[in-house]
Amino acid sequence: MTVLDLGNNVAVFSQIAATTLSASKADATAVDMRGVTWAIVVINAGTKAGSTSIYTFKVEESSDNAAFTTAKKWTDGEVSTDDAEIVIAADGTGQSQFYLVDLDTRHLKRYIRLACDLSGGGSDNFYVGASIITMPDFTGDADTPDLNA
Repeated sequence: MTVLDLGNNVAVFSQIAATTLSASKADATAVDMRGVTWAIVVINAGTKAGSTSIYTFKVEESSDNAAFTTAKKWTDGEVSTDDAEIVIAADGTGQSQFYLVDLDTRHLKRYIRLACDLSGGGSDNFYVGASIITMPDFTGDADTPDLNA
């Protein structure tokens, strides 16, 4: 059995620094997925003041790090028509919560980033931080695509 050195192989990329949002967030810096087969988006949602705002966090992808589109979910090995996103509504509870999106990067374009859109007509304050955590392919699987191509 092979022992993996996660401490030296897992990378964390901040997408939204911990802050109070009250409007849509500009797109984060893209993360290069070359050599990566697994990634997870972690959103730490803090106080959700008010009750009208809806925040939609979308995973966006690009083959050239210039033109981005919303990534799609994969279900049972098939591409879905559903966007890879997390929708969080301001509910006035002030309750902190973690949200996760697990990504099989073999089905994504080379670059990914996180975008946040505000809708619902509100301007409620929302304390949030978000990161993308990546890990390279350790399997040597010949079916893993070369995202550098």
